[in-house]
Amino acid sequence: MKIGIINNAANYLKFNVNLGNYLKEFGNEVVFLNCDKYIKSQLKKYQHQTVDYPQSEEKTNLPYHESSAIVRYYKRLYNLKSTHKLIDNLNQEYQRAFSYLRKTHFDYILILNGSFSVETEACKTLGIKCFFFEHGYFPKCIQMDGNGVNIDASFSQLGLKSFLNFNYPSSDFNLKPDFKIIEIPQSKILRYITRLSDKRYNENILSFFRKKINNEKAAKRFKQFEIENLDLEKFKPFIFFPLQVNSDTQIILNSPYNSMYEAIEDVLPALKSTGYKIIIKEHPLEVEPVDYSSFTNGEQVILTRKASLDELILHSEFVVNINSSVGLQSIAKNKKVLVLGDSFYNNAPSALNYQTISKDLKEEMKSVRVDEDLILKYIHHFKGKIFIPGHFYTPDVPFLERIRNRLV
Repeated sequence: MKIGIINNAANYLKFNVNLGNYLKEFGNEVVFLNCDKYIKSQLKKYQHQTVDYPQSEEKTNLPYHESSAIVRYYKRLYNLKSTHKLIDNLNQEYQRAFSYLRKTHFDYILILNGSFSVETEACKTLGIKCFFFEHGYFPKCIQMDGNGVNIDASFSQLGLKSFLNFNYPSSDFNLKPDFKIIEIPQSKILRYITRLSDKRYNENILSFFRKKINNEKAAKRFKQFEIENLDLEKFKPFIFFPLQVNSDTQIILNSPYNSMYEAIEDVLPALKSTGYKIIIKEHPLEVEPVDYSSFTNGEQVILTRKASLDELILHSEFVVNINSSVGLQSIAKNKKVLVLGDSFYNNAPSALNYQTISKDLKEEMKSVRVDEDLILKYIHHFKGKIFIPGHFYTPDVPFLERIRNRLV
């Protein structure tokens, strides 16, 4: 088979090199498509084939506009005042990708973070089979799906019974135990220098550095907070609301909100009406300067930054979540979860979607039944049949074989 791989993130380089090597062991041709200068230089060190899309005068229907998902995401992430240049660049890149892929046969295209790849749109139009990859919702596991990840996954719209009967097609498991995982040493200095001369980076260099500075400020700010050992018994009964990162794609693309501020404003009156205390927890990786103090009053609504996530989940009456991994992890701990956005665990035995509530929230949540045996079956299905054990940053041979095994 001829397999194309698309990803330009340096932190996936070890995974990409070893996956490419492993797939070649089975006689597959592997081509890395449209890599940036730095990634291309590294892949060539390990004898991997790379292809740049040639310029194309071919006229195609251009898919990107102001309301496109990737445009909305980058506009929010980098706080862009104008998206005209971004849209033009994306459409030009799409045109080159479309023209190349239309003329070149590939059996499969593997796409990491597929929402942000022009090849996703091109392959969809051309009918080329893709597999999409993303981090899983439990430690040391990934998602891999032919339709997409998160809410776009093949099983995301299934009811509970259908989900529990859902299985991915697979080929024979044929592990190569003598395959050697190789380490990929990298130089951050070389990476930054190379990318300064790369058009896809240097055109947005100011936005990139602004984001990097904000990341460093946010990390420093969070480090300064003291660990909070809350006496959770005195807060009971309480609702736990762990916040997501404001620029999370799951919020921007898969929820009715554009920020955590909007989410809190929307749901907080209903949460207060229960009479329960509400503990809001900031996300430790929040990169934007945030201040949620206006939502707290020191009595019913409390804000925490570095209290134990697991303890807050375990002691809560229920957990409020937009659509992050914390929601599924809370379900795994036999907790009821009020889901605010679109999520592939909306069908969970103990989940309730906020948009479907028609009466008193407290009564609705009380009516949700926690069937521990059914929840255990549900979580085991995720861990055993949906997510692939392993990690992009620390790949091993069984992990690579599980990926190859799903390529059917």
